Amino acid sequence: MKKLLSLLTLSLVLGIGVVYAQNQRVVVLECFTSATCPPCASVNPSLDNLVNNNADQLIAIKYHVNWPSAGDPMNLHNPTEVSSRVSYYGINSVPYSVADGGWIGNSGNVNQSLINQWAAVASPVEMQMTHYLNDTQDTINVIVMGRVTSAVGSDNLKLQIAVLEKTMTYTSAPCSYSNGERVFHNVMKKMLPNAQGTNIDASEVGDYFAVKYSWPLANVMDINELTAVAWLQDGSTKQIYQGCKSSASIVPYYEKQAMISKLDHTKKTICSSRVNPDLYVSNFGSETINSLTVNVAVNGESYGDLTWNGNIAFSETKKVNLGELDFSSLDLQEDNEVVFTITQINGAPDDYAPGTYNYVFTSAPSVVNKPFKLVIRTDDEPELITWDVTNTSTGEVVVSGGPYTDPHHQYTENFELEDDGCYMFTIYDAGGNGMAGGNGLYGIKVGSQTIISGSAFTDKESNELYFTKPTGVEETSVNTANIYPNPSTGMVTVDTEESVNVRVYNTAGQMVYTIGIEGKTVLNLSNLEKGTYLLVLTNSFGESNKQVVVLQ
Repeated sequence: MKKLLSLLTLSLVLGIGVVYAQNQRVVVLECFTSATCPPCASVNPSLDNLVNNNADQLIAIKYHVNWPSAGDPMNLHNPTEVSSRVSYYGINSVPYSVADGGWIGNSGNVNQSLINQWAAVASPVEMQMTHYLNDTQDTINVIVMGRVTSAVGSDNLKLQIAVLEKTMTYTSAPCSYSNGERVFHNVMKKMLPNAQGTNIDASEVGDYFAVKYSWPLANVMDINELTAVAWLQDGSTKQIYQGCKSSASIVPYYEKQAMISKLDHTKKTICSSRVNPDLYVSNFGSETINSLTVNVAVNGESYGDLTWNGNIAFSETKKVNLGELDFSSLDLQEDNEVVFTITQINGAPDDYAPGTYNYVFTSAPSVVNKPFKLVIRTDDEPELITWDVTNTSTGEVVVSGGPYTDPHHQYTENFELEDDGCYMFTIYDAGGNGMAGGNGLYGIKVGSQTIISGSAFTDKESNELYFTKPTGVEETSVNTANIYPNPSTGMVTVDTEESVNVRVYNTAGQMVYTIGIEGKTVLNLSNLEKGTYLLVLTNSFGESNKQVVVLQ
């Protein structure tokens, strides 16, 4: 059952300006230990007592390493992120601890005097956080909010979040070469989103940040023992500015405040000019969101303001779909940036700053009269993977495949296209987690070149390509220049460092355009009819040909 987030004291903070002051510091003690380390068994009891006796001013995270002997099960649950923190601090022995990113020493040397000394240093940041399990009790959600109350002297802030199991009790020695310990405290289970943390752009007074992450539980002994902690750290100096423990309730800093946490169902390559993305919007304000106005801009040019109506309560994240977006009327380039900006919440501006999210797509690769080879390396659940290729103009599925039978196996599918046009390749995962399990991946090759590839997606991922099967025009040699975009609407860039003569021929072999260029030049072929042309580059060293496709 989701915990209720108390708003009883909301009236005390909403509408009140930021207090420019220092805050009580919560000390962050990162401890490195192992169930195979004999000295750890003697040090941990007294260290745990210190942590418990200073619960109001200190948090402890226990990283279980795989030495002096391998086999510690708590290390095996998450060896990669433990190793990352070991490397970050250069730890080479246990039991060792790091306090606030600065003090490093034997865990047995941590004492009350040092804790008092660390806690006496005020913090320029206030933070609060909470966590809750989903209804099925198999995923933990963590929310962290913070605000700068005195200037922070760092431009490389990292928010680190760790899910901990407060107590893990084994009935017998948990591994070979055990040091005799059977009860372990504050064990790090997962760092969110990973050990590299989240970049935080907040260093001036009044700057605010909020994040939400979810983790499907794995290797948890008792879900009732789960908690979460967070700390704000300088990624360069390692100094920790503030720590934070999860509490049963938090108070939002603003009434209206929302952020776009991610996009889904986008395309990396496009020739149809159409996308239909899902925006995942998190509500970090006290006011329930019933409507959103989102501005969409492409390459700095406004596409328009779109409206969504629904219901997003505080701390919730919901999928927002604005319908299909058709960018064909805009001046698209080889590389294009789409910016989504939440301009209004319930008919009024965000109380802090508009939530934005950037998305980049490129012109679809052009394939001229070549067969395709789709390579799929299946994940843990191959029976959930299918795919198809659709003609974007007609909506017709022209080829499809899957599901598969063997996990972690490489399948090769060969197919050809017959008609000119824009095609969309889509791969589906009925389980909704892409091909993440077992290092699954996919790629479409034309000859030796991979034109589309991927692995990390949710229920599906789409990308587009432009195919043409010309008659009477042949590509005779390799390129001596970079030519883009291709296909294009007529404005084609020839990027070369040489002086060359350019001739353009249609499919009947007639020269329809010629020009002499020197260096990078934009050719205006917009007066040509839609179709495939042969672009011939000639200089004193020889000649090279390139197929170009004009869409208009």
